[in-house]
Amino acid sequence: METSLNLNQITSFVNRSVVLQLDACRNGHLTSIPWLSGPPGIGKSEVVREICRDRGWGLRVVYMATVMLEQITGLPKIGREEDIKTEFILWSRPEIFNFSHLEVAPKSDRHPIILFLDDAHLCNRQIQAYMFQLLTYRSIHDHRLPENVAIILAGNRGNDKAGFQEILAPVANRIFFIDLRADIDQWVENYAVRNGIRTDIVSFLQNYPELLIGKPMESGPWPSPRSWTYASMTMDPFGDSLANDVIFTILTGHVGTEATTRFIEYYELYAKWNPAEILNGHRSIQFKSLSKLQCYALLSSCVTYLLKKLRENKFNLTRFMERLITNFGFIVAEMIRYHKEIVPLGLKLLLLGEKAETGRTTIIQRLTSDRQIVRELFDIV
Repeated sequence: METSLNLNQITSFVNRSVVLQLDACRNGHLTSIPWLSGPPGIGKSEVVREICRDRGWGLRVVYMATVMLEQITGLPKIGREEDIKTEFILWSRPEIFNFSHLEVAPKSDRHPIILFLDDAHLCNRQIQAYMFQLLTYRSIHDHRLPENVAIILAGNRGNDKAGFQEILAPVANRIFFIDLRADIDQWVENYAVRNGIRTDIVSFLQNYPELLIGKPMESGPWPSPRSWTYASMTMDPFGDSLANDVIFTILTGHVGTEATTRFIEYYELYAKWNPAEILNGHRSIQFKSLSKLQCYALLSSCVTYLLKKLRENKFNLTRFMERLITNFGFIVAEMIRYHKEIVPLGLKLLLLGEKAETGRTTIIQRLTSDRQIVRELFDIV
């Protein structure tokens, strides 16, 4: 049985934990605190931000890698009981309890706020001692969290080469550890399409999902959803005509040599097609002579061009767009004849692009009547 979850699956656990924590706070009960555990760059922090934006919750992020002890404990000062002339120590409110500046503002005062303790794997034992009190009693010294605040932690694992500090047993015993995994379908649908990641990178990773994330390395580049995102952003200013030496420099610096070499092999197949010429009906193609990877590269190149034109026309099906879609339909039909198995993978980006922009999936349904392909596409999303 698969014990790790993708980022889509984690959403329901976070939502339920927030409700459970706030109910427990009001009723004086105890509950465990979720720790989102996974490799660097997988998107742990981003999924918490998306949850808060989608649900109208507030978000206060504390980066435990750089937090100082005084931000957890507050500062001491002398207090005095005037009647009995007794002095004692008072503690100022810890900075960690400051909710005046939030990364995401809640819709109203009634909406929950998530106190997100990021990079919790870097907490030393002294800070963990105070985390014990925070996780158990929602307080440090005499200061308590507001009743609308829930805690979520996130951190890397011991084998991620990320400076992991062993978690004290009493602290770990109060935590609900949730192991996360990278999932190409989830990343494409919920992140890559929404955030404009280059379609050549997306289509490449759809065909080579094992390269979405690699083994974490110290002092060197390695592939992760985050490093592919940064690579895409760095490539964008160079436009569509990228020389191989430029691609090699950018990608090796972000995702390493192995993934870069595989990408360039794919990109050479992807970039050799002229989708504008093909979709305007000015070039015939001998599909029978193409390999499976060549067909996939052709299909991905045409999808990229078609999506670009659809977005330029705000997905309005003008006469020009109707002609492009009709000609693209001929290509899909030929693909089904010779390499049917790659058609759902090639069309997925078009389906997700239309769905993200309009909430509909009408173009895909117009392109093919093959029930198996339609079923595979809609099962994916």
